[in-house]
Amino acid sequence: MKTIRSNRLKTALFVVCSAVIGSHAWATVVTWNLNPTGANADLSSNSQDFIVSGYTITGRGYDNNSGIGSPHDLHFKNAGSDEVGLGLTGTPNFELQVDNHGNPLQFIQLDLRSILSQGFTNGKIEVGSVQSGESFFLYGSNTLGNLGTKLNSIAYDSTKDDAFISVPSFGSNQFISVVAAAADVLPVAFQATIVPVPECPSLIPAASLVALLTVLDIRRRRRANATV
Repeated sequence: MKTIRSNRLKTALFVVCSAVIGSHAWATVVTWNLNPTGANADLSSNSQDFIVSGYTITGRGYDNNSGIGSPHDLHFKNAGSDEVGLGLTGTPNFELQVDNHGNPLQFIQLDLRSILSQGFTNGKIEVGSVQSGESFFLYGSNTLGNLGTKLNSIAYDSTKDDAFISVPSFGSNQFISVVAAAADVLPVAFQATIVPVPECPSLIPAASLVALLTVLDIRRRRRANATV
């Protein structure tokens, strides 16, 4: 009889603990829209925070000077379809451009330091306005305002237009930048995955049940010993 009751308690404890752990182990995909309200306006700043569910990334605009950025004000572009995103003021179509030799004239850099410190993985980026003959590169850096190292050896072309693509070596770079490789392009959104840490208040009911079951088992054992 003791063995049966003890096994029941162990089973109950296992079920409760599994429920507590399992209910908080689901991975959450967070998406930051880089023009969240669908605006069509200058930002009058080269920096803009994007906050979703308390998680923050920051976008910054730069002119490219051999890999070193000088601030360039951002622009929320909304021309419909795949032409909605984060661009720059004063450039053709408000988008990232290249010079006559195919060198990037500007870049938009995403500051991922906050979400990387919180354990985000599986970073993906969406770039729009990539028509036939247009393309883009991704760069990674650990220095704010520096373009850094090219992450994809072959430019992403129109087959990647308005689609989330995985950021190569995600987590190795605190800053990810988008540049045009041909014609002009427009960053649209960023996405990453996190497994949330359980909050204490959510564990209280389950912890209380575990404590109650433990106390009842102790009392049962004491009564059983007293009758021996």
